[in-house]
Amino acid sequence: MHKTDGIALLKHEHKEGSMALITFSSSDYAEHERLEISRDIYAAMANIDVDLAKGQLPSIETRIRLLPGDSIALVKTSSLIVHRRNRQLQDGNDDFSLLINPAGRSHWITNLERAGELAGAPGQGCFTFNDRPGKIVFPESPTHMLNISFSRSLLGRLASDLESASTPSLLPQEPLRHLVQRALELTNDKVALASNPIDETHRLLDLTVLAVGARGDRAMHAHQRGLAHARLKAIKADLKVHAWRGDLSLSWVARRHGISPSYVRAMFERNGESFTDFLLEQRLERVFSRLSSPAHDGISIADIAYDAGFNNLSWFYRAFKRLYGLNPSDVHKHPVRPY
Repeated sequence: MHKTDGIALLKHEHKEGSMALITFSSSDYAEHERLEISRDIYAAMANIDVDLAKGQLPSIETRIRLLPGDSIALVKTSSLIVHRRNRQLQDGNDDFSLLINPAGRSHWITNLERAGELAGAPGQGCFTFNDRPGKIVFPESPTHMLNISFSRSLLGRLASDLESASTPSLLPQEPLRHLVQRALELTNDKVALASNPIDETHRLLDLTVLAVGARGDRAMHAHQRGLAHARLKAIKADLKVHAWRGDLSLSWVARRHGISPSYVRAMFERNGESFTDFLLEQRLERVFSRLSSPAHDGISIADIAYDAGFNNLSWFYRAFKRLYGLNPSDVHKHPVRPY
């Protein structure tokens, strides 16, 4: 098979213009083609050399999201070694990259010029530079790697400071966790994307700045934008799951996320919202869903309300009527959709 034939078979999907998603899977090819495909098409796409044990059939899956000044690649692979040698460095790519192990039980090992060796266990990551030769060893199958790359111009002075380090550094956990979560979401073709592609880049960039340990004004701005946005998103997701808990409170949420109750309240307020109103809305939506479901016809309105986390029925009835313009009994008898 010719290289151009293989490239034509790469699945390339465009969303929001500059937010393209490219996918590749060796399983899309016949077994007798997979070795050539991996050493030819996939290697050319990633601008690397691929080494495999003799007689081994590679299994490689990758999803690449392209953003302005940023790219995210999620790779799941069998045992192999990838090299970025001097001839690959001629592409002029001097991007700054975060290499993260997001899942599974297997680790990978990076060996980068002037930075030495580092093992990437699940949940860990390090930073690296694409203008240095080196290799990455994937010793087990399957192994995952998340590669988040930024153009050097976006990181400015920070990239220069990091490049002077003699060893790759492991990344701090909280910013890394939020960064990984959003990056993984962006490799999914069904994810809701920001209307402006630049917004996605800025959010990832802010979390990256914190993940690599930036200080001063840069870190302060990143905290206010990227980390606060990620924390609020994580808290809202948590509330959607646990809103029914009768003991749920601002303090309970703050303890779970390692921040103060006042900071939780302030994040909602800066977003033009209220913690109390958001929690109330989640509980009311749960009640409405159950009241309008035939599966709950035999359950009383009071029991459904208590199960959703309400402990005051008078307050529940007033809040329900204010949000939906209906009494709970209207929905229980004649299911309708909320407006």
